[in-house]
Amino acid sequence: MSASLRPLSTGQLLDRTFQTYRQNFILFAGISALPQACLLVMQLGFLAAGVGGTAKNLGKVGGSAAPMVPAQMGHFALLAFVIAILTIIVSLVASSIATAATTFGVSDIYLDKETSISACFARVKGKIGKVIYASLDLGLRVMIGFMLLIIPGIYWGGKYGLAVPAVVLEEIKGNQACARSAVLTKDSVGRIIAIYFLTWILVVSISALIWAVLGVAAHGLTRAAGTTASAVFRQVVSTVVNIIVTPVMSIALTLAYYDQRVRKEAFDIESMMSLLGEPGSAPAENTMGATS
Repeated sequence: MSASLRPLSTGQLLDRTFQTYRQNFILFAGISALPQACLLVMQLGFLAAGVGGTAKNLGKVGGSAAPMVPAQMGHFALLAFVIAILTIIVSLVASSIATAATTFGVSDIYLDKETSISACFARVKGKIGKVIYASLDLGLRVMIGFMLLIIPGIYWGGKYGLAVPAVVLEEIKGNQACARSAVLTKDSVGRIIAIYFLTWILVVSISALIWAVLGVAAHGLTRAAGTTASAVFRQVVSTVVNIIVTPVMSIALTLAYYDQRVRKEAFDIESMMSLLGEPGSAPAENTMGATS
């Protein structure tokens, strides 16, 4: 792709997003699958522990389950709370790993470099904490914005929407990511909002289609097997859906990040100078840029 570095329209960027995903499906699905599989194993473990605990602690009286005493209710409430917190933490870490690795993969493809699943994961070390910080910072800003009558949340989502690819691809701190995004998206906030919205619509549509196909295929099986099998099936399907659709947003935002750098910082010329070995040209992923 480095041979065709140039500003893209929103439509062209979205088209390149799906072209990149389609042509490198194994790479991005493989990156997404590893963290999602780890999360699935944990969720199924919690599910099995919950079912086993319920079976052991609920006796049968007259053909019906005996009511739990307050101590048992408190125990299960605490267990549910701990499981929920652990799930959130593991989900956040898994999502950050997948996002960082996907971003590196898109960057390599965009810059016409050789890449692989293992190579992308190898570069994630040292970035996970920054990605988590930037993601939480972005999420908090957007949440506060939505509490302020929605419009500020939408605006801040566009203004700070490139924080994650910026913190992955540049040598900046997590608390500098939103400021860097603000520099890149200046006068282009509406465009980033449009990319977010259109990509989100496509992701939701793909997710709904996958759920519909798999749901119809396994409807009879889950009804016959009971609630436990149904719960396991839902977790597995959810994981499959996440593996397939999660990379799309990361690909779109990474391409948007590079496109804004081409527009704002003449990244195409900088990249050409770097390839030619011109003095003063900085490597693409180590250029810090303005952070104010």
